[in-house]
Amino acid sequence: MRTPVFSKCLLVIAKSARILARMCVDIGYDVVAIDCYADADTRQMARQVFKVESLDWADVSPALLAVRQSGTVYGILYGSGLEAFPETLQYLQSHSRLFGNSAEVFRKVQDKPYFFGLMAELGVAHPPVSFVASSPGDGWIFKPCRSEGGVGIGRDRAGAGVDGYWQRFVDGQAMSVLFMSFVDRVEVIGFNRQWCAAPGPAGHFLFGGIASHAELPAAVRSQLTDAVNKLSAAYQLRGLNTLDFMAAASGAYVLEINPRISASAQLYGRELLLRHLAAFGGTEVSGTKVSGEPLAYQIVYAAKNLEIDADVDWPDWVVDRPVAGSIVGVGQPICSIIAGGKNSRQVAEQLLQRQAIVQTLLKLGC
Repeated sequence: MRTPVFSKCLLVIAKSARILARMCVDIGYDVVAIDCYADADTRQMARQVFKVESLDWADVSPALLAVRQSGTVYGILYGSGLEAFPETLQYLQSHSRLFGNSAEVFRKVQDKPYFFGLMAELGVAHPPVSFVASSPGDGWIFKPCRSEGGVGIGRDRAGAGVDGYWQRFVDGQAMSVLFMSFVDRVEVIGFNRQWCAAPGPAGHFLFGGIASHAELPAAVRSQLTDAVNKLSAAYQLRGLNTLDFMAAASGAYVLEINPRISASAQLYGRELLLRHLAAFGGTEVSGTKVSGEPLAYQIVYAAKNLEIDADVDWPDWVVDRPVAGSIVGVGQPICSIIAGGKNSRQVAEQLLQRQAIVQTLLKLGC
């Protein structure tokens, strides 16, 4: 494996860029970040951090100009949050080398009528969908066409206030598969179990956390691997991507593709980003390892309004740490927890223990 040149700097952009910044620093790259939080640990890792109100191009463009004036950026990595702002990705692509799927591919994946029509052609199982204006009836949920992290998903279209579609609710386990796409092949990295945040002001379908190395029957793994290969080829995907699905008693049903680096990528070892860069010709790699240790990542949401005290002594396993003095509104993310163990049971137990510690630390009282 060739060691990256330390003088090279990558620009990372996402609603929260901490995961991308960590991945870059772990393999020896300098990093500049643009995101909406500018958390304390992101500031600690990055050469510069530019906090923006949103990922709309009007908010991002001044930060990008400052980045370009401050020095040379080798390339750009993007994460979640650009789903609602595809034009920003188009502009970024025109300014620097993009180590991620192109804006054209990103837009195509966000075209939901095309996506579900494509799955029907390819024989990929998915829940029934409807693009009618009003609800088809009980047992259906509304999903925005351009969203991330479960934001805007619910049983009432009026509450979302955006374009979207209806999808038949599937009673089962929410899961995802992390995969790496190259020109000539697709590699499945791992299957993951996902869960929603506890019901509250932020909504019942809001992303709560994810655990790696989920166990699935061989037949289901084969079904999802086949779906990943078909969809990756159809969209000509590259690098790290995820496919979300529901595992139910009647089978597995594909929900969507995220054509970008997702939260699960941080759970599979420090060398994973090298393989992602290699998919775009950014580095040469050989013998990179995927971590076999079960890990989990969980977001801690505020059950009440709070201000972060300057004397909070964060444990090492707390990430996405808010800056002292930050005001966090009810239902908003405070920080995140990383937990590990020998198996899924140990991981779940450690998550509960660490969540209780954080709640005590922040005097959340719940």
